[in-house]
Amino acid sequence: MRQSRVKSGQDFELSLQKDGWIVKATSPRLKWIGEGYTNIEKIKNCKQDPTKLILNENESSFIKYDIIYEETNQVREAKKYTKEQLKGWMLYSEPFFKIASVGDANKISKTEYNSFAEKFYEYNLTTGLFDRVMENMKNSSEGIETPDGFIPKSDIEYRTVLLKFNWLGYHRITIQCRLKPN
Repeated sequence: MRQSRVKSGQDFELSLQKDGWIVKATSPRLKWIGEGYTNIEKIKNCKQDPTKLILNENESSFIKYDIIYEETNQVREAKKYTKEQLKGWMLYSEPFFKIASVGDANKISKTEYNSFAEKFYEYNLTTGLFDRVMENMKNSSEGIETPDGFIPKSDIEYRTVLLKFNWLGYHRITIQCRLKPN
Protein backbone atom coordinates (compact mmCIF):
# COMPACT_ATOMS: atom_id res chain seq x y z
CA MET A 1 0.00 0.00 0.00
CA ARG A 2 1.37 3.42 -0.99
CA GLN A 3 2.00 6.05 1.63
CA SER A 4 -0.46 8.96 1.42
CA ARG A 5 2.40 11.44 0.89
CA VAL A 6 3.44 9.45 -2.18
CA LYS A 7 -0.09 9.49 -3.62
CA SER A 8 -0.58 13.22 -3.03
CA GLY A 9 2.83 13.94 -4.53
CA GLN A 10 1.96 11.95 -7.65
CA ASP A 11 -1.37 13.79 -7.94
CA PHE A 12 0.51 17.09 -7.76
CA GLU A 13 2.94 15.98 -10.48
CA LEU A 14 0.02 15.08 -12.76
CA SER A 15 -1.48 18.54 -12.21
CA LEU A 16 1.71 20.01 -13.75
CA GLN A 17 1.12 18.29 -17.11
CA LYS A 18 0.27 21.43 -19.07
CA ASP A 19 1.88 24.01 -21.34
CA GLY A 20 4.26 21.41 -22.79
CA TRP A 21 5.42 19.92 -19.46
CA ILE A 22 4.94 16.16 -18.99
CA VAL A 23 5.51 13.84 -16.05
CA LYS A 24 8.54 11.65 -16.64
CA ALA A 25 9.91 10.89 -13.19
CA THR A 26 13.51 9.77 -12.90
CA SER A 27 14.96 8.70 -9.55
CA PRO A 28 18.53 8.30 -8.39
CA ARG A 29 19.90 4.76 -8.25
CA LEU A 30 22.89 4.30 -6.00
CA LYS A 31 25.01 1.17 -6.44
CA TRP A 32 26.88 -0.07 -3.39
CA ILE A 33 30.05 -2.16 -3.33
CA GLY A 34 30.13 -4.77 -0.60
CA GLU A 35 29.78 -8.48 0.08
CA GLY A 36 26.37 -9.77 -0.94
CA TYR A 37 23.73 -9.27 -3.60
CA THR A 38 21.22 -7.01 -1.82
CA ASN A 39 21.95 -3.88 0.20
CA ILE A 40 20.75 -5.68 3.33
CA GLU A 41 23.22 -8.52 2.74
CA LYS A 42 25.98 -5.98 2.15
CA ILE A 43 25.12 -4.15 5.38
CA LYS A 44 25.05 -7.38 7.39
CA ASN A 45 28.38 -8.49 5.91
CA CYS A 46 30.03 -5.18 6.87
CA LYS A 47 30.00 -6.33 10.51
CA GLN A 48 29.23 -2.74 11.63
CA ASP A 49 32.22 -1.29 9.73
CA PRO A 50 30.92 1.59 7.56
CA THR A 51 34.17 1.72 5.55
CA LYS A 52 33.17 -1.59 3.96
CA LEU A 53 30.04 -0.23 2.25
CA ILE A 54 31.28 1.94 -0.60
CA LEU A 55 29.27 3.86 -3.16
CA ASN A 56 30.24 3.00 -6.71
CA GLU A 57 29.91 6.55 -8.01
CA ASN A 58 30.80 5.58 -11.59
CA GLU A 59 27.90 3.12 -11.83
CA SER A 60 25.38 5.14 -9.82
CA SER A 61 22.82 7.48 -11.33
CA PHE A 62 22.14 10.72 -9.44
CA ILE A 63 19.51 12.02 -11.84
CA LYS A 64 16.37 13.23 -10.11
CA TYR A 65 13.45 15.02 -11.73
CA ASP A 66 9.70 14.61 -12.11
CA ILE A 67 8.69 16.75 -15.07
CA ILE A 68 10.27 17.55 -18.41
CA TYR A 69 9.66 20.11 -21.12
CA GLU A 70 10.63 17.87 -24.02
CA GLU A 71 10.98 20.65 -26.57
CA THR A 72 13.98 22.08 -24.67
CA ASN A 73 14.87 19.13 -22.39
CA GLN A 74 14.38 21.29 -19.28
CA VAL A 75 13.77 19.13 -16.22
CA ARG A 76 12.41 20.01 -12.79
CA GLU A 77 11.76 18.28 -9.52
CA ALA A 78 8.13 18.63 -8.39
CA LYS A 79 7.34 19.11 -4.71
CA LYS A 80 3.88 19.75 -3.32
CA TYR A 81 5.40 21.95 -0.61
CA THR A 82 4.55 25.64 -0.72
CA LYS A 83 7.28 28.25 -0.67
CA GLU A 84 6.24 29.05 2.89
CA GLN A 85 6.74 25.40 3.90
CA LEU A 86 10.11 25.41 2.15
CA LYS A 87 11.39 28.05 4.55
CA GLY A 88 11.97 25.04 6.82
CA TRP A 89 13.76 21.80 5.98
CA MET A 90 11.59 19.39 3.96
CA LEU A 91 12.21 15.95 2.46
CA TYR A 92 13.93 16.09 -0.93
CA SER A 93 15.06 12.50 -1.49
CA GLU A 94 15.94 9.21 0.16
CA PRO A 95 18.56 7.87 -2.27
CA PHE A 96 20.65 5.96 0.26
CA PHE A 97 19.98 2.40 1.41
CA LYS A 98 16.87 2.02 3.54
CA ILE A 99 14.35 -0.41 4.95
CA ALA A 100 11.20 0.27 2.97
CA SER A 101 9.13 -2.91 3.20
CA VAL A 102 8.08 -5.42 5.82
CA GLY A 103 9.99 -8.03 3.82
CA ASP A 104 13.20 -6.02 4.19
CA ALA A 105 12.48 -5.43 7.88
CA ASN A 106 12.26 -9.19 8.39
CA LYS A 107 15.79 -9.63 6.99
CA ILE A 108 17.65 -7.47 9.53
CA SER A 109 16.99 -6.45 13.11
CA LYS A 110 16.32 -2.82 13.97
CA THR A 111 19.22 -2.84 16.37
CA GLU A 112 21.72 -4.12 13.81
CA TYR A 113 20.45 -1.88 10.99
CA ASN A 114 20.10 1.28 13.07
CA SER A 115 23.53 0.84 14.60
CA PHE A 116 25.07 0.49 11.15
CA ALA A 117 23.09 3.45 9.75
CA GLU A 118 24.35 5.66 12.59
CA LYS A 119 27.96 4.58 12.07
CA PHE A 120 27.67 4.99 8.29
CA TYR A 121 26.18 8.47 8.69
CA GLU A 122 28.79 9.66 11.20
CA TYR A 123 31.65 8.24 9.15
CA ASN A 124 30.46 9.78 5.88
CA LEU A 125 29.95 13.22 7.38
CA THR A 126 33.74 13.50 7.03
CA THR A 127 34.31 11.79 3.65
CA GLY A 128 32.49 14.24 1.36
CA LEU A 129 30.15 11.47 0.14
CA PHE A 130 26.97 13.26 1.14
CA ASP A 131 28.11 16.52 -0.47
CA ARG A 132 28.96 14.74 -3.74
CA VAL A 133 25.60 12.94 -3.87
CA MET A 134 23.68 16.16 -3.10
CA GLU A 135 25.64 18.17 -5.66
CA ASN A 136 25.11 15.58 -8.40
CA MET A 137 21.38 15.36 -7.65
CA LYS A 138 20.98 19.13 -7.46
CA ASN A 139 22.71 19.58 -10.81
CA SER A 140 20.44 17.06 -12.54
CA SER A 141 17.52 19.55 -12.69
CA GLU A 142 17.00 23.29 -12.95
CA GLY A 143 15.11 23.50 -9.65
CA ILE A 144 11.81 22.71 -7.95
CA GLU A 145 8.29 23.31 -9.22
CA THR A 146 5.89 24.02 -6.32
CA PRO A 147 2.15 24.74 -6.17
CA ASP A 148 2.96 28.45 -6.01
CA GLY A 149 5.71 28.65 -8.59
CA PHE A 150 9.16 27.59 -9.73
CA ILE A 151 12.24 27.89 -7.51
CA PRO A 152 15.63 27.80 -9.30
CA LYS A 153 18.26 25.51 -7.77
CA SER A 154 20.39 28.56 -6.96
CA ASP A 155 17.74 29.55 -4.37
CA ILE A 156 17.71 26.15 -2.63
CA GLU A 157 20.07 24.59 -0.11
CA TYR A 158 20.41 20.94 0.80
CA ARG A 159 21.60 18.83 3.70
CA THR A 160 21.86 15.14 4.51
CA VAL A 161 20.43 14.05 7.86
CA LEU A 162 19.89 10.85 9.81
CA LEU A 163 16.25 10.51 10.84
CA LYS A 164 16.14 8.19 13.81
CA PHE A 165 13.34 5.69 14.34
CA ASN A 166 11.63 6.58 11.07
CA TRP A 167 9.59 3.96 9.21
CA LEU A 168 8.72 1.04 11.55
CA GLY A 169 11.49 2.29 13.85
CA TYR A 170 14.25 1.98 11.25
CA HIS A 171 16.58 4.94 10.70
CA ARG A 172 16.72 6.72 7.35
CA ILE A 173 19.47 8.82 5.83
CA THR A 174 17.67 11.51 3.84
CA ILE A 175 18.38 14.60 1.83
CA GLN A 176 16.35 17.64 2.82
CA CYS A 177 15.97 20.98 1.08
CA ARG A 178 14.81 24.48 1.91
CA LEU A 179 14.80 27.96 0.47
CA LYS A 180 18.04 29.75 1.19
CA PRO A 181 17.48 32.26 3.99
CA ASN A 182 17.42 35.87 2.76
